[in-house]
Amino acid sequence: MRTDIFPLNYFKSITTPTNIFKGRKQLNWFQIVIIFLFLNGLMMIPLSINLAKMDSYPVQETFPNAFELVDESVVTALQEVEFSQGAMIANQQFYFERENGVVGGNVSNAEERSALQKENALLFLENELVIKEGDNPVTRVMYTEDFSMDGVTSVEGLQTKISEQWFIQNKSFIVGSLLMSVFILLLVSIVFICLGAAVFVYLTKKGQLSSIKTYKESVNLIVNTIGLSTVIALIIGFIQFDIIVMIMTQTLGFVIMLLIVFAKTRFHDSEDIVEETNEYK
Repeated sequence: MRTDIFPLNYFKSITTPTNIFKGRKQLNWFQIVIIFLFLNGLMMIPLSINLAKMDSYPVQETFPNAFELVDESVVTALQEVEFSQGAMIANQQFYFERENGVVGGNVSNAEERSALQKENALLFLENELVIKEGDNPVTRVMYTEDFSMDGVTSVEGLQTKISEQWFIQNKSFIVGSLLMSVFILLLVSIVFICLGAAVFVYLTKKGQLSSIKTYKESVNLIVNTIGLSTVIALIIGFIQFDIIVMIMTQTLGFVIMLLIVFAKTRFHDSEDIVEETNEYK
């Protein structure tokens, strides 16, 4: 099998310090961009798996004022309510006005319109939960078929139930937004590290301190150097996911490998060393 074609040549170039340095001329700019995206994708795999397992989200941070409307009286009122197949079955309604809003259940259309005129509102309707937070658009959350208030005996328990229902309906958006945000942050981070470190490596060419001739060679060298530490960070992420630990592993591993590459090669090709030796004879 040929190992001098992309992307096999990259995987060969990250295996040893010597190969890392020798492989600094193999990639063009387009291939370097592909490697940036590939390495960033490796860092995203453990994150994607963990986000897919999420079953709740701290909605209190999104609707802090609306969640403040929930107290023991609301919990008590909802204990008299049954939910079946995604619908609320209530023999009586409840409607509590607070200083900062309204919380109610099984209310009439007129009461719903009146409540939504308030600054904040939390309404348990027949088929949906309505949340209003300040000037933000009204949020409507449909009950899932297995939704139930069984076992809910505290304010915290009720808030958790509401959060679960909201997250189920908005999971795709939340997970997608988190993935996109982290992907961009990680990509910017790895590009900044690689391009920045490459500048310092490129400066070693002055005074013939190294065999590196162009900035692209420097970037290629750095991309080769960070490859193995990214794979190690990926493995750590599978064992015990922590994005901060993964980033630290990638960065620290990259620095250590760069030092090892310098110690092994002095940023000189062996043939260059021979030529320099002959010049001094």
